[in-house]
Amino acid sequence: MGKSLKVAVIGGGMFFEDIIGQSLKDFARSGFAGALTSIAQSAWAPKVADIAVQTVAIGTHSAKRGTAGKLVEWWKTDMPEATAPKACYGEKVWEQIVGEYKPDILFVATPDHLHYDPIVYALQHGIHVITEKPMCLKTAEADKIIALAAAKGLIVAVDMHKRYDPFVRELMTNSVPKYDTIYRVRAVLEEPLEASSEIFAWAEHSNPFAYVGCHWLDVVGHYLNVLPQAVYATGEKNLLINWDKYVKIIAQRQGKPLSKFARHEPIKTWDSMNVNVTYTNGMRGDFNNAWINPYEFEGNVNQDIEVQGILGRGFVDQQERGFREAICGVGSKTRNPTFGGRIRGTSSPSAPVEVFGYGKASIIAGMLAISRAKFFGEDPATLAGSYPEAASQRSITMIIDAATTVAERNYTYSQQCKGAPVSARLDDTSITLLDPYKPQAEETLYRRA
Repeated sequence: MGKSLKVAVIGGGMFFEDIIGQSLKDFARSGFAGALTSIAQSAWAPKVADIAVQTVAIGTHSAKRGTAGKLVEWWKTDMPEATAPKACYGEKVWEQIVGEYKPDILFVATPDHLHYDPIVYALQHGIHVITEKPMCLKTAEADKIIALAAAKGLIVAVDMHKRYDPFVRELMTNSVPKYDTIYRVRAVLEEPLEASSEIFAWAEHSNPFAYVGCHWLDVVGHYLNVLPQAVYATGEKNLLINWDKYVKIIAQRQGKPLSKFARHEPIKTWDSMNVNVTYTNGMRGDFNNAWINPYEFEGNVNQDIEVQGILGRGFVDQQERGFREAICGVGSKTRNPTFGGRIRGTSSPSAPVEVFGYGKASIIAGMLAISRAKFFGEDPATLAGSYPEAASQRSITMIIDAATTVAERNYTYSQQCKGAPVSARLDDTSITLLDPYKPQAEETLYRRA
C-alpha cells in the first residue's frame, strides 16, 4: 500500500475556494510533488511523488448556515463523487472530526481568535497541524503550542504565504544582502472594507494588525533573523465603530438598498493600527495595517514593503507589478495572479483548473515538512526554517500581544487628552508594559513560567 495523508479542514474562510480548497483538490488529483519548485524543494519531488492526499472532512460551526455542506458541493463540481469529504458541524467540530475520521493533518482555517483550541486538541491526539495565520493571539498560547508540538514530535505549520511571494523573496534574499546594515523596514498591508464589515463576523475579536500585519512580521523575522525588543502602537477607531451611520452613507453613494449590507450595527474594533517595533539589532520596523480600504479601491488589497540599508534600499508595491485592466461595469483594477492564479490543464478540453502562486506555496511547505516527519522519520526540530514552523511565530505573537494592549491603552489616554505614552519592552521570557500613568510605571503583561 502506498503512502497517504488524510486531511481534515475546519473553517470555511474567504480563501477556501480560492486557495485552501483548490490546493487540496490539486493534491487529491496528483499529489504535491509537482509544486515543490515554488518553495525551492524540488529535490524532494521523487521521494514524495507517491504520497496520496485525501481530504476526508470539512467542518464548520453552524449547521443552520450550512457552510461545510456548500463547500462539499463545491468540491464535487470537478472531482469524482467518491473523493468528496464529509460535511461536519459543531461548537467543537474538530473533536468529532478527529474521533470519526482520524486525519493525519488538521487544517485550521477558523477565525483568528479560534485557532488555539483545535491546534492543541489535534496535537494532543497525535495529529499534525497546518493553520491559518496568525497562529494565535496570546504569547501564553504560543508557548503552549510550541511546547506541545515539541513534546509530541509533531509539525505545526503556519500559512505565512508572504514569505513565498516571489517579489518579496527576491528582495529579501538577493537584494537586501547588498544594502549592508539594514536600519529600517516600512510595510503596509490593508484589507478591503468588506472584510471587516461583511465577511468577518468575528472582527471584534481581532484587529487588522493581528490579521495581516503578521505577514510582514514573519517576512522581517524570517529573512532578516531579528527579534523584537520594544513595541509602540496606536490606532484609529472612526468608521467601523460608527458603522450604523456610515453604512447608510455608503449604501446611498453606491445606489444599493441597505439590506444588501450584512451588518448595520456599530462594529467595535479598530479601523487601522500603526505599530513600531525596535529590534534587538537596533533596526526599526514600521507596520501600518487597516481593513477599511474602500470598496472601489483598485486592488483586492493594498500592500507594499520597503527595506532601507546603509548602501541601498528596495521597494515592492503590489499595485506596481504590471497587471492592470479596465472592465465595463467593473472599473479599473489591478490583479495579482502570483498569489492565487488559475490555469486549466491542456491534456483535454475538460481538464481541471489548478491554482498556482505563493498562496499555495506555504501549504506545500507544511505538507512536505509533515511528510518528512511522518514517512521519512525526520526530527521536526531539524526541519525548522524549511517551513513557517510554530517556534518561528513566537516573536510574532509577542508583538501582536503587546501591540494590542499598548494600542488600546494609548487610544484610551488620547481620548482623555493625555497623549499616547504607553509602550512595551520585550525579551525572550516576558512582555513588560511601560505606562507612566500607572503607579508603578512597569507592568508585566506576560512572563514565561
